Amino acid sequence: MADFHPSMIPSHFRTLFLMYLCTYVDTPEPDEKSLITYVSQLYEIFPEPPSLHPLFSIEAQRKLEEYREMATVLLRWIHEHLSVMTDRRFPSNPVELRRLAQESTRFRQEEVPPRQRDKSKCQQLYRDIQRQLDGTGFLEDELPGELHYPNIDAEWNKLMGLFQERDDLLHDHMSGADRLQRLAEKINRDIRQTENTLDEVETRIDEEARRMDRLHPADAKRNCDELEGELQQCEDTIRSLHGDVRVLRDNKYPEAPTLHKRVLKLEERYVSVRTLFENRLLIVLNNRSFSQQESFTSTKRVMVSSDARSADTSEHFKFLQECITWCKDKLKKLNATEYGNDLGAVEKEYDSHQREHKIIYQFSTNVDQCAAAEKKISPEEHPAYMNLLSQLRKIYAELLALSNKRVSDLHALLEFLQAATQELMWLNEREETELNRDWTNKSLNIAEVERYYESLMGELEKRENQFSSVQDRGNQLVMAHHPASSTVEAYLAAMQTQWQWLLELTLCLETHLQHAAHYHNFFTEVSKAEHWILAQDEKLNTTYSVTDFGLDDGEQLLREMQEIREELSRFQGTVEELITRSKTIVPLKQRRQTLRQPTQVTAICNYKKTDISISKGERCTLHDNSNRAKWRVVNSLGAEGLVPGVVFTIPPPNQEAIDAAEKLRRNYERCIALWQKKQLRMRQNMIFATIKVVKSWDLNQFIAMGADQRNAIRRALNEDAEKLIQEGDPNEPQLRRLKREIDEVNRLFDEFERRASEPKPGQALVEQCSSLKDYLDMMEKMLIQRCLAGIPRDLDLLEQLVIEHKQFENDLSTHELEVEGIQKNYQSLPRRTPAIQRTVESITQQWDRIWALSHVYIERMKCVEMVVTGIEEGTQVVSEVELKLAEHQHLPDDLDDLHAAHQDLVHIQQVIQDHQVLIDKLLEECRNVRSLVVRSRPTQKIHPDVDKLEEDVRKLRMRWENICSQIIERIRSCEAASSLLEKYRQNAEEEKIEMQRFENELRSQKIEDLGPSEAELEAERLRDMYIQIVQKKPKIEGVNTVGARFIREAKMYDANLAQYREGLEDVHPSLDASLKKNLKQKSPGQENVARELDALNAQYRFVADEIYDRIAKIFKRFQNERKFSRNTYLT
Repeated sequence: MADFHPSMIPSHFRTLFLMYLCTYVDTPEPDEKSLITYVSQLYEIFPEPPSLHPLFSIEAQRKLEEYREMATVLLRWIHEHLSVMTDRRFPSNPVELRRLAQESTRFRQEEVPPRQRDKSKCQQLYRDIQRQLDGTGFLEDELPGELHYPNIDAEWNKLMGLFQERDDLLHDHMSGADRLQRLAEKINRDIRQTENTLDEVETRIDEEARRMDRLHPADAKRNCDELEGELQQCEDTIRSLHGDVRVLRDNKYPEAPTLHKRVLKLEERYVSVRTLFENRLLIVLNNRSFSQQESFTSTKRVMVSSDARSADTSEHFKFLQECITWCKDKLKKLNATEYGNDLGAVEKEYDSHQREHKIIYQFSTNVDQCAAAEKKISPEEHPAYMNLLSQLRKIYAELLALSNKRVSDLHALLEFLQAATQELMWLNEREETELNRDWTNKSLNIAEVERYYESLMGELEKRENQFSSVQDRGNQLVMAHHPASSTVEAYLAAMQTQWQWLLELTLCLETHLQHAAHYHNFFTEVSKAEHWILAQDEKLNTTYSVTDFGLDDGEQLLREMQEIREELSRFQGTVEELITRSKTIVPLKQRRQTLRQPTQVTAICNYKKTDISISKGERCTLHDNSNRAKWRVVNSLGAEGLVPGVVFTIPPPNQEAIDAAEKLRRNYERCIALWQKKQLRMRQNMIFATIKVVKSWDLNQFIAMGADQRNAIRRALNEDAEKLIQEGDPNEPQLRRLKREIDEVNRLFDEFERRASEPKPGQALVEQCSSLKDYLDMMEKMLIQRCLAGIPRDLDLLEQLVIEHKQFENDLSTHELEVEGIQKNYQSLPRRTPAIQRTVESITQQWDRIWALSHVYIERMKCVEMVVTGIEEGTQVVSEVELKLAEHQHLPDDLDDLHAAHQDLVHIQQVIQDHQVLIDKLLEECRNVRSLVVRSRPTQKIHPDVDKLEEDVRKLRMRWENICSQIIERIRSCEAASSLLEKYRQNAEEEKIEMQRFENELRSQKIEDLGPSEAELEAERLRDMYIQIVQKKPKIEGVNTVGARFIREAKMYDANLAQYREGLEDVHPSLDASLKKNLKQKSPGQENVARELDALNAQYRFVADEIYDRIAKIFKRFQNERKFSRNTYLT
C-alpha cells in the first residue's frame, strides 16, 4: 500500500475502490490517521467542480471572462494616462516641448488605435453577453460596476477630451517657444557675427598700425574711415541686441540672462576695440598729417599752444570739452549712486535711471556732432581736436556700458524686490488675520474657520514652490555679486523669518481651532441637553398630568411614561460624559477678560525676539492682556516682554463649563424625581379609571367577559391598589379614597357573580352559536388563503387542489343541519334579545358568504385548468409549426422542388386554420380567469400570478401570429418564384440551344485551309451569324431580367427564413443543432440560377467574340486583295 495512488486505478474500478476506502472508517471509533487517509483519497478521486456556473450559458461566461480581462487592462491604461493628460505644466525649453509634442503624436498614432480596437471588441463582447444573459442578473453580480462598458466608454471619452485639450495647449506653447527660440538664435547669430567683425577690425587695426608710416595720409585716412564705418555698424547691432534681449527677459525665456551677459560682454569688447582704433590709428594719422608742415618739436609746441588757444576761442573745441566734462560727471555720479534699500527706493531709482539712461543714450547725437565737426577744424588744430574726440568716445563708451549695466542690475533687483514684497505682503496678510482673530467671539463660525485653515494649508503647499523660486532668484543675485547684495540678503532673511513665523501661526491656528471647537461643541451640547430636559419636564407637567382618561388612553400613557424613563436612563450617560468633558474645556473668555491676578499660560509654538524668547510648551505667567494683539508675559527664565496672544493658550479648568455641567446634573435629577411623582399619580388615576369602568358594567357585559377575565381584572385591581397604599402615605386623601373605591368594586363583583350564577334563557343557543362561529371562522380563513394563493400552472397540482376543495365543501356541508337547527332554535325562543338576534344573523351571513366564495373558487379552478391545458396544446402546435417552418431550406431552383415546398406550406396553413379555434378559446378563457380572480380576491388590487399567466398567453399569441404571417409571406414568395422560374427555364433553355448551335457551326469550319474564294464565302456566312448573334442580345437580356427577379425573390425568401430561424433561438435553444442534423445541405437556388446566368452570358460573349475574331483573321490573311474589306463585313 505504500506505493499505491488512486490515479493508478482504472475508471471502471473506481466504485470498488470507494467501497474499499469505506473500510478505513467503517468502525465504531476510527482513528485520526484513518480519517485523514479517507478524506484525502476522496479528494483525489472525485473530480474538481467546474469553474463555470452550471446554470448559465457556458459560452456567455467564457465571453464574460474574456471581456473582464480586456476591460481591466483597458481601464487600467485609461487611468494611467488620465493623470498625464490632466497635467498642464509645460517646460519652457523648446527641446522639451518638442519632445512632448512627439510623445503626443506617438500616443495618437501608435497607442490609441490598438486601444480603440480593444474598446470596439469589448463593446461587441458586452452586447453579446447582455443578449445571452439578459434578465438573469448574472452580469450585474459577477462584473464590477466600473468594468461595465458604459463606464469604460465614459472614461474613454474623458481621456480623449483631455488629450485633445492638452495637445492644443502644447502646440500653442510650442509656437510661442519657437518664436522666442528663433529670436534667441538670431541674437546668437548677431553676437557671433559682431564678434567676428570686431576680431577682423582688431586685426586690421594691427595691420594698419604697422604700415601707417608707409602709406600716404590720404590712403590711411580712407582705410580708417572704412574701419570706423564697420565699428558704427557694430554699435547699431549692439543697440538692436539690447532690445531683443529685453523681449526675451519680459517673456521669461530661460536663456535670457546668459544672452544678456553676452551682449554686455560684446559691448565691452566693442568699447575696447573702439579705444584701440582711436589710440593706434586716429591719433597717429592726425600727427602724421600735421608733421608734414612743421617738425615734431614745433608741432608739439604749436599743438599745446593751439590746444589752449582753441579751447578758449574755438566753439567746436569748447563744445567738445563740455561733452567730455559732462561724461566724466555722469560717470562719477553713476559710480556714487546707491541702489536703494527697499522697494520704493529701488522703484524710484529705477525710474530715475531710466530717464538718465535715455539722456545718456540720446547724448550719442552730441558725440556724433563732435565727430562731424572734425571736418571744420583747421589743419593745425586737427591733431589736438582728434585727441580730445578720442577721449570723448572712450569716456562715452564707458558711460554707456555702465548705464546699461546699471539698468540691468536695477531691473533684476526690482523684479526680485517686487516678487519678495508680494510674498511678504501675502505672509503679512495671513499673519494679521491670525494675530487679530478673536477666539472669544460668540458668533465665531467654527466650520468657516476650519475651511479657512484647510485653504491656508493648501495655499502654503502651493505657494512653497513660488516662494522657493523667489528665494532662488535672490540667492542667484547674491552669488553673482550684485551691487545691492546687502539689500537682497536682508529681504531673503525677512522672507525666511516671516515664512517660518507663519508656519508657527498655523500650528497656533490648529490648536486654537481644536480648543474652540471643543468649547462651542460642549456648550452647544449642554444647551441641547437643557432643552431636552425642559421638554421632558413640560411633557410630564402637561401630557402626563391629566386625571380623567379612559383605560386604553391610560395604558398608552403608562407605556409612554416608561419609554420616557428609558430615555432618561440612556440620557444619564450623556450627562456624565458632559460632566467629564467640562474639566477639559479651555477658558476662552478669559482671553479678553481683565486679569485680577497673574495667570499661567502655555506656549503653543516657538517665539523669539530680541527681548524675549519662548519655546513650544513652555509655561509662562500672563500679567496683562489688555492689548488685543499682544500680551505682557514673563517666561520661565524671568524675561518679560510683549508677545502675540495667539502664541498662548490658557489651560483648563473652565469654571463656566464646570458650572454648566453641574447645573445640567441637578436638572436631570430633578427631572427624574418629577417622573417618579407623575408616574405614581398616573398609576392612581389609572386605578380610578378602571374602577369607573367596572362600575359602568351591567350584568350582560359582566357575563360576556368570561370568568377568567373577570377574575384577572379583580385581582389586578386589588394588587395595584394594595401596592400603591403601601408605597404612599396612609393619611393622604387620594389613598383613603382609593381604599373606599376598592371596597365598593369588590362588593360589585360579588353581586355580579351571584346574579351570573342564576340560569338564563337562550344561553344554550349562544354557546352553540359561539362554537359554530369558531368553526366557520376557521373555514373562511382557510378558503381566503386558498383564494389568495397563486394560481397553479401544473395540471397535477391543479387536480390535487380540486380534490382538496371538494373535501373542503364536503366538510362544510356536514354543518348545514347545525345552521338550520340554530335558526329553528332562535325562532322558538320565548324572549329574543337583540344580542342573540345579531349573533344568529352573523352566523347565517357568514355561512352564505363562505359558500358564495367557494363557488367562485371552484369556477376559477375550472377556468385555470382550461387555460393551462390550452397553453400546453397551443405551445405544442406552435412549436411543431415553428420547427417545420425552420426546417425549410433555401428557395430551390427546381420547379418540382418548388411546387413541393409550396404544397408543404399550404398543408401547414391548413393545420394553422384548423387550430385557430383553440387559440381563440384560450384568449377568451384567459380573460375569464382575470375576472374570477378579481372576484375571489376583493381586497387585493394587484395579481402578479394572473399577470404572468396573461404574459405567457400573450407570448403564445405573438408566436401564433408570427407563424400565420410567416406562412402567408412564404406562400406568396413561392408562387411568385414559381412563375418566374418557369418563365426563366423556358427562355433560358431556348437560348442555350441557340448558343450551342452557333458553337457547333463554328467548330465545323476551319479557316486555315481556305482559299480566297472559299474564304470570301466563309466571311459572308460569318457575317450572317454575327448579325444573328447581335439580334439575340434582347432575348439574352430578357433571360437575365427574369433570372434577376427570381434571384431577388429567392434572396428575400432566404433572408426571411434566416431571420425567422434567428428569432426562434430564444424559444428553441437547440434549433441549430437539430437543423444541422436533419437538413441536407443543398446549394441555394438563387446561387444556381446566378451561375447559370453567368454561364449563358459567358457563352454568348464567347460566340460573339469568336465570330468577330474569325472575320478579323480572314480579313488580315487576305488584306492585299481588294475584294476583301473588313469594314464591308462588319458594318
